[in-house]
Amino acid sequence: MKVVFDTNVLISAYNFPGGASEDAFRLCLTGQIELVTSAPLLAEFTRVLRDKFGWSDDETRRAIAQVARIASVVEPVEHLTVITDDPDDDRILEAAAEASASLICSGDKHLLRLIEWRGIRTVSPSQLIELLDGQGD
Repeated sequence: MKVVFDTNVLISAYNFPGGASEDAFRLCLTGQIELVTSAPLLAEFTRVLRDKFGWSDDETRRAIAQVARIASVVEPVEHLTVITDDPDDDRILEAAAEASASLICSGDKHLLRLIEWRGIRTVSPSQLIELLDGQGD
């Protein structure tokens, strides 16, 4: 199952261990889901780690390298303008569309409000975990 993680999920996974975002990220690390990202999403992740959380260049490079190593990095060709309240969220939709992802995992109200877009469901990290737990029944 291909899943695009919003930057806020990755930020939470790396900065606030023990929560649903870290648990969701572990699903990528163990191969239970296929993480999909793009260069614009990795650039945003880099910027937020450094500017908002004060990560050093070395720490940031290691985190980006880990995500890029486990993720499929797509190059979206379609430029979208769907989320008028927060146009940066369109980068997530672009990556999801390019990858034909099944899900978008986000904590962002603008994306979660979509519920589904082009057949791609938008779920929170805890909903992603519940969804995968339900598949094991």
